[in-house]
Amino acid sequence: MRTTNFKIYSSSKEAWEAMRQAILLAEKSIYWELYIFLDDEIGKPFFDLLQKKAEAGLEIKLVIDNWGTFWFPKSRIESLKKSGVEILFFNERKKRYRGWWKRFWARTHRKILIIDEKLGFLGGVNVGEAMKDWLDIQVAFEGKVVNSLLRAFAKNYIIAGGEKNKVKHLLKYKFRVLHDENELILDEPNTKKSIGRSKYTEAILHARERVILFSPYYFPDRRFLHALWLAKKKGIRIDLLIPFRSDLRVMTFASYAWFSIMRKLGVNVHFSEKMMHGKGVIVDDKWAMIGSTNLDYTGFYDLYEANIQINEKKTVKKLKETLEKWLAEAKNLTDEDWIKRGRVQKIKEWIALKLYYLWHGKK
Repeated sequence: MRTTNFKIYSSSKEAWEAMRQAILLAEKSIYWELYIFLDDEIGKPFFDLLQKKAEAGLEIKLVIDNWGTFWFPKSRIESLKKSGVEILFFNERKKRYRGWWKRFWARTHRKILIIDEKLGFLGGVNVGEAMKDWLDIQVAFEGKVVNSLLRAFAKNYIIAGGEKNKVKHLLKYKFRVLHDENELILDEPNTKKSIGRSKYTEAILHARERVILFSPYYFPDRRFLHALWLAKKKGIRIDLLIPFRSDLRVMTFASYAWFSIMRKLGVNVHFSEKMMHGKGVIVDDKWAMIGSTNLDYTGFYDLYEANIQINEKKTVKKLKETLEKWLAEAKNLTDEDWIKRGRVQKIKEWIALKLYYLWHGKK
């Protein structure tokens, strides 16, 4: 029996409008956790609306990453608190794992919004003017899986310094929902295993015909490459969509360094002309995972991430239609194009890859 209803938004603008409408209609509570929330042309109307809803008596809690929103104005903090909005900045340094520098980098990269404890939003969408023309994926849903999202928010609210008693009623929920077709996939940086990474690998190993991978940043490890090799032997078609130029140039060049290997493994690499910030995977017509986890080591092991595995074929079909459209508009990477790239490009790729390995303590 289907227990979750989904709506899919394929750009930042679409997602922002849907979230704005949901906030307008909120009657009880608004819980919002995200990496970047800027007080600019796009963010200001959201903050103004949240203040009005708080003044009307709604319970509003914001958890915003301290690094992602580093230059947040004090005047806005004061006005939010004055109206009754509880705003916390996530800066998790208490866990002891992989040294002090990794503790500093343990950010919340999640993008989740929960309205009245019934309607959830999850995906890759932040809030800021620079992202207004981005392609992205955000899903809205109701059903049992929202309870798992409430518990996830409550835990990070406490880590950010919130009082446990204020969210105690949300901690009663479990992360895994029995008898539901969908599952919340959460990662925390203080664990050795990444569930998100396992899902990406599972997609490649268990597919029968095709896998579509999409991420703004792409840094596979050896196990992931081995999975691609096994998929090639079975004749699985694998499409990888990334932006031609991402918002972080050094990460773009580091991603490029892998494409020669990708081509040899039979991966069809596609470049989106627009900035594509969506993150996820689609397996055949069977299941999909959407969320905040990029296809890289940082997303798998250094950040708090939130994704949802969707097993409803109707929703998977809609997601696939969106990705098929993006792929049709993208430019394919050919062997000839790759061979012709200049020496300067190759040097940039080499430097970016070395920096990436240095960051993660790898050779």
